[in-house]
Amino acid sequence: MTLSRPGLPNGMAAAAAGVSANVVFGASSLYWRLLAGIAPTTLVGYRILISLTTLLAILWLTGRLRALRSKLGPRVLALHVAASCLVVGNWAVFIWSSIHGHVVETGLGYLTAPCISIAAGVIVFREKVDKVVAAALLMIAAAIALLLLRSGELQHWLYLTAAISWGGYACLKRFTPLDAVSGLLMETVFLSIGCGLALMFSDMTLALPAGMSTLHLAALAMAGLVSAIPLMLFSYAANHLSLSMNGLLQFVLPTTQFIVATFVYRQPVLANTVMALSLIWLALMAIVARPLLLPRCPASAGRP
Repeated sequence: MTLSRPGLPNGMAAAAAGVSANVVFGASSLYWRLLAGIAPTTLVGYRILISLTTLLAILWLTGRLRALRSKLGPRVLALHVAASCLVVGNWAVFIWSSIHGHVVETGLGYLTAPCISIAAGVIVFREKVDKVVAAALLMIAAAIALLLLRSGELQHWLYLTAAISWGGYACLKRFTPLDAVSGLLMETVFLSIGCGLALMFSDMTLALPAGMSTLHLAALAMAGLVSAIPLMLFSYAANHLSLSMNGLLQFVLPTTQFIVATFVYRQPVLANTVMALSLIWLALMAIVARPLLLPRCPASAGRP
């Protein structure tokens, strides 16, 4: 399993970006918890609009806004429309879970999301999967089945939505010719259009609760940076690392989430959930230890 995609020499920088993105994402539950007095749909709306202005400013300051036009076409636009649908679903689930104290569920979702990335590497990019990786994927599938059947304390729709949206987003970003910031800008443009339609034709509102403190208003104003910076890092990593390596790095996010859920939210976890988590982590350790278990495996294994 190689670190970077073929022809891209900066694998270490991309790996550092991927780790940083996942740590910031995981810890951002505490940021959204600070804004719990605002409705989740309102927070999503502000997150979209403030992220849009932040990304526009970044592209304008770096002189890349004009060059973006030449790269746009029907295929690129369609890809980023699909990516925007996945990312807004992921944002909504993450914010709702952070506010209502279901951080374990989002952690589980992000823990299983690499399965989608690794499976896509096999199906779409025809990455080779040996017995160790195949066994690990089967273990994770068994863990998900255990969660669905025996973990009644969990909101199953939360971790399933988080897994599908985040894993799917990672896969789609591999197809875009745009750089990280430009791609995120296109997604927030489409999300802003959807936000405007929702404001006109639904009960969604951007009205804030009366009497919000200066601290909370300042925190809300940071929504663009909280959203854009980790997504930029993640997009950079997704475009420069092999899909399998991207899948491994995504385990950093749920680790951060479980730490936050345990020591900050004090969310209870029952024995069946712990058993499923143990299966998933055992599968992860098998994948990480794969070079030791299969010392003679070809160096090209895992490449897209």
